[in-house]
Amino acid sequence: MGKNEASGKKRLGFFNSLILVVNLGFLIGLGLSYMSVHISPEKNWILPFFGLIYPFLLMINLFFMIYWMIRKRWIFLVPAIVILAGWGHISRTFQVRFADGSPSGRHPVKVLTYNVKNLSNDNVDLIDPAIRDKIIGYLVDQNPDIICMQEFAVVHPDPEAFIDSLSMVLDMPYHAHTLYLARPRRLIDAMFIFSKFQIIHEAPINKDNVHNFGIQADLLIDNDTVRLLNVHLESIRLKHEDYSFISELDLKFEEDENLQEGSKRIFNKMRTAFANRAAQVDSLASFIKNSPYPVILCGDFNDTPNSYTYQQLTKDLRDAFMESGAGFGNTYIGNLPSFRIDFILYDDYFTSMNCRRDLVKLSDHYPLSCLVDLRQNNN
Repeated sequence: MGKNEASGKKRLGFFNSLILVVNLGFLIGLGLSYMSVHISPEKNWILPFFGLIYPFLLMINLFFMIYWMIRKRWIFLVPAIVILAGWGHISRTFQVRFADGSPSGRHPVKVLTYNVKNLSNDNVDLIDPAIRDKIIGYLVDQNPDIICMQEFAVVHPDPEAFIDSLSMVLDMPYHAHTLYLARPRRLIDAMFIFSKFQIIHEAPINKDNVHNFGIQADLLIDNDTVRLLNVHLESIRLKHEDYSFISELDLKFEEDENLQEGSKRIFNKMRTAFANRAAQVDSLASFIKNSPYPVILCGDFNDTPNSYTYQQLTKDLRDAFMESGAGFGNTYIGNLPSFRIDFILYDDYFTSMNCRRDLVKLSDHYPLSCLVDLRQNNN
């Protein structure tokens, strides 16, 4: 009988030793994903990629933990401890909730945010009247008090008249918008706010007076002034050839040159987007901190809950999904993996109920809504 066997210890053996090395590699990746939320992509462009793939790193490490448990190895404690160290990241990704909240005593406000993809389901360059009418029909059925829309495009002989008519159809007499960039006269490509509450002030949100990435509207809700922010943060700006490359990736492994060129192109676009978005977020976080009014922030962040973007914006704001949502809550349904990138955030002045994502496939995003109300101790 060998010494190790007599003491009750079993050697890992070559295969399990190899598994352990691989496991340690993924554990390091998971740890880097935790770090990614605290360090600006402007300072380190590698970490955001680990934050982006956090759900996959989590699932892989859960698999390793279960593997070691089945093998009756105490090594399972290592991935277990690392996973539990990031418990806050898990709750950002998945919520368990068995009952909806109830209003605090005054009429809650229904807020809805929706990236409508230029009102076209299949072609971002084509504004499809059929899709547009379906989206408008959905919004009418939802009967929200506040709507924030991103990528809202109107091609019309008189766009302002169309917007006024849409305001009447939605039964939302107040509206405001800001253009992404200057456009031809008959085209409005903008971020929109429609409201049942009076808008007493509006202004674009940008950084260093470059292109707009949001709009601010101060709403008079009962006797309170609330600052509503609708933002569309920097996207990766993928083009048709990029999506084609991704969708056909499994066919390209034999074309080394094309594979390298396409991968490098997308990688560089992601790297640029991470950095540009970080600059926008730093500016936006400062803007929120200095607001004289309670803030509600809606929009398409183009980033996940395990990101620098989310970490900075939730330092002073609460996430409606975490407060009153359930499940994974993924809102993106386009040509990339599905993530939760659309958000409704608010400061401590408010509470939320019934945060929900409607599985409406009229865009490459799902709409997100919730009921927002004053906290009782603020009445």
